[in-house]
Amino acid sequence: MKINKLFIVAACASTLFASCGQTAADRQRQYANASLADGDAFAMIKFVGENGSYLINLADLAAKQSASADVKNVAAKIKEAYASVLPELDGLAKELHVGDAARGIPAFQAPASVIGADSAAVFNDKAFLALVVEKQGEINSRLTREELNTNKKVIHLSEESLKKVEEIYQLAGGKVEEHGHH
Repeated sequence: MKINKLFIVAACASTLFASCGQTAADRQRQYANASLADGDAFAMIKFVGENGSYLINLADLAAKQSASADVKNVAAKIKEAYASVLPELDGLAKELHVGDAARGIPAFQAPASVIGADSAAVFNDKAFLALVVEKQGEINSRLTREELNTNKKVIHLSEESLKKVEEIYQLAGGKVEEHGHH
């Protein structure tokens, strides 16, 4: 009788442990829609995705409406850089179960400072470049902060993306401070 009870207990225990193959992370994603990214990586993915899309729309507008060769050059560089950065960012977002970066982005509206308040206004090149410097500076800052992340894929993506987009900041007139190494 004892052998039968031991056999039944062993069978029940093996069934129980076999059903526990699902990891806690899988259960979190399934039931709580949790992300595998930490808070900083999550915020970076969302921020760079949203602002990168905004800069592409702004670059399209500048390419069509500006007569300045410098502005057209910055617009072309924005389109070129983000054409590779955003798909890589989307791939990482899917892998880390970060919601779609494009979801929740409001429809693009060009700022009045760039296009003018009325239909007779001329495209404002200086305002465009200032806005690019502001947005790109924030993006560069977010990407730089991820060098301290614990996820190797986040670090790699942020370093590679930063290499591709740093030039935009300088082309638009942003000043890069040189820091000495300690």
